[in-house]
Amino acid sequence: MVFRGWLRVSFIEYPGKISTVLFTGGCNFRCPYCHNPELVFLKESLPQIHENIVLDFLQRRKGMIDAVCITGGEPLIHTPDLFPFLEKVKQMGFLIKIDTNGSLFQPFQQISQAGLADLWGIDYKLPFSLYKKVLGEKWHKNCQSVLDQALKNPNQAEIRTTIYPPFHDEKTLFEMAEKCSSANHWYWQNFQPQKTLSEEARTISPYVPSLLNQWRDLINNHIQKDLIVIRPYS
Repeated sequence: MVFRGWLRVSFIEYPGKISTVLFTGGCNFRCPYCHNPELVFLKESLPQIHENIVLDFLQRRKGMIDAVCITGGEPLIHTPDLFPFLEKVKQMGFLIKIDTNGSLFQPFQQISQAGLADLWGIDYKLPFSLYKKVLGEKWHKNCQSVLDQALKNPNQAEIRTTIYPPFHDEKTLFEMAEKCSSANHWYWQNFQPQKTLSEEARTISPYVPSLLNQWRDLINNHIQKDLIVIRPYS
């Protein structure tokens, strides 16, 4: 099965709801700051979690859990297996949130058009012309299409960026803001070096919070809305 990790109860993954969080293995990007490196390379030591165990768990917790969140890795590389699972979860009456790097436009469309995702978590990593920095250059047009599509329904999309000093500065973030200004919010999370995909990334110091706050205020004033929300690292 596609699931290689499971957080049975979360109070933060789905806004305002109690959720269970499933982690898929494997990713087509190589973000140096990724804090789930064991999922990127899909280490065989990770347990395989069968969907029947998850579905039984959900059946027994109806009324106690509101939502199922799928994250990774990159969940949409598993769409042929994931799609029927999502259908079963939706038939049970749960909300569904799916996190994605946006690289797989057709699976995104397939799941969206079937009404199987109540909320998308869309990674917006860099200006799309710079996606080579995360080894995503051959998917950057898909990423732009997914973001554009998601912004047509801003109530169903969380746009998120991990702020990584080698990639992001004030100019870069202003450029990115122009592309996502129609979002309800653009969520920033400060990079943390304790656990990363790249050894070099562990030597990088994150920006001090006061600087991120300053950039947030400048951009929000420029956009003339409270676009940017800075989330604590979790």
